Amino acid sequence: MSVWILHWGRSISVAGPSHPPGQLLLRIPRLGALRMQSPLWQLCHPLAPGGGGPRAPWSRGTKGMVGTMSKISEVVQRARAAFNSGKTRPLQFRIQQLEGLRRMIKEREKDIAGALTADLHKNEWNAYYEEVVYVLEEIEYMIKKLPEWAADEPMERTAQTQLDESYIHWEPLGVVLIISAWNNPFNLAIQPMVGAIAAGNAVVIKPSELSENMANLLATIIPQYVDKDLYAVINGGISETTEVLKERFDHILYTGSTGVGKIIMMAAAKHLTPITLELGGKNPCYVDKDCDLDIACRRIAWGKFMNSGQTCVGPDYILCDPSIQNQIVEKLKKSLKEFYGEDAKKSRDYGRIINSHHFQRVMGLMEGQKVAYGGTGDAATRYIAPTILTDVDPQSQVMQEEIFGPILPIVCVRSLEEAIEFISQREKPLALYVFSLNDKVIKKMIAETSSGGVTANDVFVHVTLHSLPYGGVGNSGMGSYHGKKSFETFSHRRSCLVRPLLNDESLKARYPPSLVKMAGH
Repeated sequence: MSVWILHWGRSISVAGPSHPPGQLLLRIPRLGALRMQSPLWQLCHPLAPGGGGPRAPWSRGTKGMVGTMSKISEVVQRARAAFNSGKTRPLQFRIQQLEGLRRMIKEREKDIAGALTADLHKNEWNAYYEEVVYVLEEIEYMIKKLPEWAADEPMERTAQTQLDESYIHWEPLGVVLIISAWNNPFNLAIQPMVGAIAAGNAVVIKPSELSENMANLLATIIPQYVDKDLYAVINGGISETTEVLKERFDHILYTGSTGVGKIIMMAAAKHLTPITLELGGKNPCYVDKDCDLDIACRRIAWGKFMNSGQTCVGPDYILCDPSIQNQIVEKLKKSLKEFYGEDAKKSRDYGRIINSHHFQRVMGLMEGQKVAYGGTGDAATRYIAPTILTDVDPQSQVMQEEIFGPILPIVCVRSLEEAIEFISQREKPLALYVFSLNDKVIKKMIAETSSGGVTANDVFVHVTLHSLPYGGVGNSGMGSYHGKKSFETFSHRRSCLVRPLLNDESLKARYPPSLVKMAGH
């Protein structure tokens, strides 16, 4: 028997310096051959020596509610049987489940914040405003709009179908698998779940085992508030995820790295399962000379160093003219001191790196670089200071992979055109940011580059709007969700035509024999 060994961490690059292409995907004779001293096991599992963070009181290890391979199959089969019963079809049932999810969030808000503190050092304020509030808003929006979205949609008719009824009927896909990431472990599990429930699906969630406190909390509280058969959490590491991917699903949404996204795609192909991939990338941030640098740098600093830089849509690097590089550094430093004080390690608002492996990886990206601010770290607490690098060589390692940590490189370019060329020569990012007082600069940057999304003169904001789908393009992903797009992603647009059993005389021309009709044509 062979198994695929996968790494589910958000930011490990398949092409990274310590993991050449192919090393994240191994084929071994049997699971028993994998030992704790294996470097790959240490990468994949937070319970390995040096892995993971402190455990919350509810933590019972990453086995969670499913401890055996047979139980994984049982969970998926139970979800499918519950879906096939038809109980999710009525809109009122879906709304009741969304209301249960909302009640769960409000009643267990402190537990949610506690898990985020244990995994990522987020305080209650950051936990709420970085993760929870968007889910609550999404639930409210779904409940309000669901009757409108789920209604049959009349479609245009031709001259030959004027007596017919043609419409789109929205039907649920079936059983949806959500594989979420560790960096925003509550939001990235629950927000897509909201859309899948609204569309009438059963849902199986596989949280990242790296954020084990949140994974265990979700396995504990979700069954207490929503239908236990329809909505399940499968916890575990390598072997559990491998087994989950053997099951047949009707849609898979995965948030994580591009390398693992390719593996998810291969697994889905076996069952022709449609997928949504929310992947990473190096999100550029162009700062124009014609710009209010005080406001721009304050907003960039907020977005970059939130969650200690472990955010998939955070600015990855700055592009600017060399004449304003020093000003940008000074204004970034000013904002960072306002946010986190002279020593960010003492700030309750500043996060920590998820585990020891990622700490070492991020620290390694600073080697040989010109550090203008920060550059220090503490392995014992997985703290890395907010760091700014200047005059960064585009060929250096820090510019070859998604940083996913609190390091902000500045690369100098001589013009807007050079910035556009720099961005266009690289893989398409998940997000792009441009700061300028000149609307023509903004429009040109949008028109001549490609990315999953864009925010001008701020960061992140485009992913907070229900009306704007969130997703990547190219290496940063495929498909999208949020708001109505979530409902559409987890639904099948079924084309329907209803014709009356009357007046068949008008259809005579389509019936054989054709020779007589051809002669008179």
